[in-house]
Amino acid sequence: MTPKRRLTLVFGIAAIAVLAAGIVALSLWPEGSPEPSGLPEPAGEDRADLFKESQDNVNSISFSPPGGKPYTIRRDPESGDCALDAGEAIFPGRQTAMHSAYTCATSLTNLIKVTAEATDGQLALFGLDKPVMTWRVNRADGTSAELTAGAVPAAGTGRYARGKNSREVFLLTDYQSSYLTKTLEEYYDLTFFPYPRSTQEEQTFLLIEYCLLEKDGGVIELRKRSDEEMAEAPTGASLYRITRPAESESSDFMLQTAFFEPVTAIAPESVEALLPADLSAYGLNEPARLTLAGTDGWSGTLLIGRYDAERGGRYVMIEGYDAVLFDPNGDYGFLDVQYADMRARTIWLYDIKTVSSVTFELEGVTRVLTYEHFYEEDTGANTLNGWLDGKEISEINARRLYMAVLRISQEGVTDTPLPSSPPDYRVTIRFLDGGTDTLELYRMSDLQFLIVHNGVNEGLIISRMSLQQNFLSRFDIIDGGGEISSF
Repeated sequence: MTPKRRLTLVFGIAAIAVLAAGIVALSLWPEGSPEPSGLPEPAGEDRADLFKESQDNVNSISFSPPGGKPYTIRRDPESGDCALDAGEAIFPGRQTAMHSAYTCATSLTNLIKVTAEATDGQLALFGLDKPVMTWRVNRADGTSAELTAGAVPAAGTGRYARGKNSREVFLLTDYQSSYLTKTLEEYYDLTFFPYPRSTQEEQTFLLIEYCLLEKDGGVIELRKRSDEEMAEAPTGASLYRITRPAESESSDFMLQTAFFEPVTAIAPESVEALLPADLSAYGLNEPARLTLAGTDGWSGTLLIGRYDAERGGRYVMIEGYDAVLFDPNGDYGFLDVQYADMRARTIWLYDIKTVSSVTFELEGVTRVLTYEHFYEEDTGANTLNGWLDGKEISEINARRLYMAVLRISQEGVTDTPLPSSPPDYRVTIRFLDGGTDTLELYRMSDLQFLIVHNGVNEGLIISRMSLQQNFLSRFDIIDGGGEISSF
């Protein structure tokens, strides 16, 4: 073989070797990087910890995306709840996602170690000279640790990462990368009531333990009865009890369909403004306030502003967060639901076994119904004796006259002021424990009476016909020696 041919063969072998090396280097190349040059190979199965810190020692984690809005995830050391702090304003964030970010940022362990001593050129190839995200772990003692995430490997997942000023380069997992490189908006959760929507097994509205609606100077307050309270409540008692403006039973069906279901679906679509100087522009200087508490201890208040007819939505704020939100989809018709709509129509709901007497003052005539109760322990039977004006009446009439009292129910609402004249009818229930409950009826017209329960004028009305048919006529039946029919 001539020297010239030997030289050609050597050059050919060298070219093949260079090509093979280039293919290997390209397989490790970061996406979007310049042409390969000196990129180290991952050290096989060599694994090490990039960063580890107990979450109990960390107050917050601050994220700085280049060209994006910096933000901080703050964690309450007592409750463990996280808040999304954008520096200018606090936003509600998705708790699960923020907790995952906390876990990823504080526990970067057992990672693939790509290199222990990257050169400046290699850091550029890994995208770590211009990182896609920088995050700082802020410890409770005032110290901090800063880390960065760079490019994505062409033939892998996750991202390259390193500590500040460190030459050690690690490969994050896909999971870690996803939570450590999110934008502020990706953590937003503008849903007001943070529970899943209704399922066949459980209805969302039943997760409301407490509700307070403050609007136009008026207040409606509701509380859910516990299982123990429901077991002890009279038959027909409502699951939710109204405590203001007056103590009363609620109409659970009305609450569910017209109030609770739209309330639990509130989820503003976007952030309208951060820390606005003039809340009146959004009708939030004097907002309606809706406060809810859930069965698991969650509570929150929604501030409800004006409706923007041109945009077809309403401005709201979630108390504790410094941002005006815009909701184009929510049903805020619950603001028009009145107390009388929520209230059960029944004024009274008491078990006859708790009653000792009922006094009726009917346009100058007083009638007194008294009871004596007997309970047989052996059989569990309850016996009731009754007297009307001292004259014994049948047990069926004694029970049904009392049921007539319980059938006094509101049929509407009025803003008519309370008359200065005495009531036309007064009914007083006296209980075995010594307590009393009073109902007064004021004639408004030939057709209607105003109902005042325990001295509170709720604006409720009842028709004259209902009073006559369901209540007053019972006395005529008893006085005539007849038997009151069942209702």
